[in-house]
Amino acid sequence: MWVIGLTGGIGSGKSTVSRWLSQQGVPIIDADRTVHGLYHEPETMAAITAAFGQDILTDTEEIDRKALGRIVFADDQARKQLEKILHPRVRVAMEKQQKALEQAGERICVWDVPLLFEAGYGSQMDELWVVWVPLDIQKQRVMERDALNAEEVALRIQAQYSLGEKRNKADVVIDNSGKWEETVVQLRKEMERINREQGL
Repeated sequence: MWVIGLTGGIGSGKSTVSRWLSQQGVPIIDADRTVHGLYHEPETMAAITAAFGQDILTDTEEIDRKALGRIVFADDQARKQLEKILHPRVRVAMEKQQKALEQAGERICVWDVPLLFEAGYGSQMDELWVVWVPLDIQKQRVMERDALNAEEVALRIQAQYSLGEKRNKADVVIDNSGKWEETVVQLRKEMERINREQGL
């Protein structure tokens, strides 16, 4: 199975690229969705509440992701602590999903992982795609999308490797700074290349 690692930065448009690939019939293994599932697993919930206290639980005893986000984006050590809890569990869960796809006869899949490099997943991918935009566009998009102020946006961007660093590690850079139609041209070209190389 040919495995593409897809990543980007907050506001780069990675999710839109992932959605487009899914619409073309490419199976997507989504890290965020996997984390969502883990937040409901008793073992993971226990580990997170042990680390961050009962205040991050809602009235219905579920993890309040916004409350948790406020803690980890403002405190580097807290963020690293959460990643230490989640990353190994996410990897195991995503590997299970990949195995199921292989058993179903799929020949290609995409791991959609915002923190692909930060979590150390890069080495197990066949190729790495980074969805890139310049920093000024990235900041503007996040402010507009999430209704955050400049300081909050800066904290979220600083919590990840810069898009410039990710770009340098990529096998394929998808420039998403222009019109969406221009991005699609790049995506079609890369998918045609993979289909040709993998005999799909």
